[in-house]
Amino acid sequence: MKKLLPAITFLCAALCAPAQTDAVKVFINLEGKKSQTMSVKLEKRGEAMRLVLPASKVPPNPVLISVYPDFLRAKIGDDGYYVLPDGMLGAFKERDLDGKKAGYILSRQMPIALSCFKKGNTAYAAVVSGMRYDCRTRVKLENGEYAMWFDFQLKNLPVYEDIVIDFYKLCGANANYSAAGRLYRNLKLESGEVKPIKERANAELSYASKCPEIRIRQAWKPYPSPVEEQTEETEPPLNVKATFERVGDILDELKAQGVGGAQICLVGWNKSGHDGRWPQSFPVEPKLGGEAKLRELVKKAQSMGYQIVCHSNAVGGCSLANTFSFDMVSYDQYGNLRKSNVWSGGRYYRLCPKEYHEKLSRENIERIASLGFRGLHYIDVISTSRPAGCYNPKHPINAKVSGRYWESELADAAKLMGGAASEGGFDYVAGHLDYGLYITFNLKKIPPMADRYVPIWHIVYNGIILSNAATDTVNYSIKPKEDAMKVVEFATRPTFYFYSAFSSNPTGNWMGNADLYCGTDEELKKSVSAIKEGYDLMRKIGRLQLEFFDEHTELAPGVFLSRFGDGTEIVCNYSDKTFKRGSAEIAPLSYKVFDPPKKRKIIRKYRSHWAG
Repeated sequence: MKKLLPAITFLCAALCAPAQTDAVKVFINLEGKKSQTMSVKLEKRGEAMRLVLPASKVPPNPVLISVYPDFLRAKIGDDGYYVLPDGMLGAFKERDLDGKKAGYILSRQMPIALSCFKKGNTAYAAVVSGMRYDCRTRVKLENGEYAMWFDFQLKNLPVYEDIVIDFYKLCGANANYSAAGRLYRNLKLESGEVKPIKERANAELSYASKCPEIRIRQAWKPYPSPVEEQTEETEPPLNVKATFERVGDILDELKAQGVGGAQICLVGWNKSGHDGRWPQSFPVEPKLGGEAKLRELVKKAQSMGYQIVCHSNAVGGCSLANTFSFDMVSYDQYGNLRKSNVWSGGRYYRLCPKEYHEKLSRENIERIASLGFRGLHYIDVISTSRPAGCYNPKHPINAKVSGRYWESELADAAKLMGGAASEGGFDYVAGHLDYGLYITFNLKKIPPMADRYVPIWHIVYNGIILSNAATDTVNYSIKPKEDAMKVVEFATRPTFYFYSAFSSNPTGNWMGNADLYCGTDEELKKSVSAIKEGYDLMRKIGRLQLEFFDEHTELAPGVFLSRFGDGTEIVCNYSDKTFKRGSAEIAPLSYKVFDPPKKRKIIRKYRSHWAG
């Protein structure tokens, strides 16, 4: 508890007198277009005003439950904004909404269960805890007014726990999304759900926090697949790009160019390559060299001082896999199989987390670990989507239990290989997630009701979970400067990907089309040169992976300040004019790191970590 006292003090300092004990309107839509309206009184719980709608008071077969707090409203022209759980910020201004002037709704999922609503010198941080997996935060602009509310989209799903939302009132200098993020972070720390990297880091996590991530897509079948339900006879041919021996060449070039540390993640090492046959992993793909060559590669990487892991999957399955059964597929509440996309292995189906964990998981993860991997093992998809309940009558579970099973997948991987990683930042697995491959898909895809993306996730979790900022910042050193600078602005971990653009449809490459290749020695050298920039950046500001991200603010149009727990400040200038801060000048599309004087000796020591 002593270690958390500064955090708790900071939390209390951010709060002002709580809102009065008001009632909040709740609308319940039932089957057959019936509806009920009720008034739920807020209860004072510590520094929060809590809304509790007991599950026992919800009528049977609810389709939608909507919670409308009157204090989350503002008029066009009011000073302020809202920030949604996925980082979308919108100011209270006039908008051209595709020709619509009123009634436009922005609805977003909840990677974190936090929303912020600022009006003048007051802000509210809303934290959803009960039934959060079925909740979306929504904002509507109508008749000159903005309103934020919370929709629990049940569609005849059971209400398996009380609906709970806590509202924290923030005032004055703390009425902003940075304070809301700090508050949510401290709630997580106080609960014991998460711990800072500084306190929990083992050898594998400590290593990963000091170096870039390098993913290598070795082989894949056509994506999207021309064959939806594949068989041994109809399976499309495998496209091989990096055998295990060629990955060894990448390691040699990394060493030759002075990349002293990196975590390597092998993608598509498994039977039929990337997304080729999940949930089947073995045998190791023969066209890449088979298991013997993979074991040689693992030993080589480790002998050179690199950390090496692989990519696996515990979420989806295709009918081609010899471990697949339709009996383990998750059903929705209407009794339908949960279908996923058509990937390289054909049509994928969402597996029931309980069935996978109890029948396939242990044997698969233990066999993967036996190949010698050590580091932050990657399990795809888990942290980039919310869990859903399974309503297969043979193995029914609700969404919350589904999430606990997915947490167990990450926990088991960490026990066997030293750490766990997944695709995004959905924080229901925050207690077992060491690294998120990308926190947002929408760094630049801003909906018309929003103005920009802000790093509220990073304010919460920097120093707790390693991350890469966005799909746009994969291979950042060969991307446009305005994308690349987000790695610095948010102090995230440089992440690189050989053959990230693997779709036969150019618009299907969600990490962009700028890519790293190793088909020729010239391509390999050029790709490693791009990676070296990320390694050098880690030597410069990598220490911030372990620091809390305490404040993010716009100093001038297009100029942003990021301040971290050790006192380091970073100013990023996205504008077309030079920005002056004290005696420093920051040119357009550039940044400057302001090291705190008392930290300079520590920084020099850190920078020499990989030297020699």
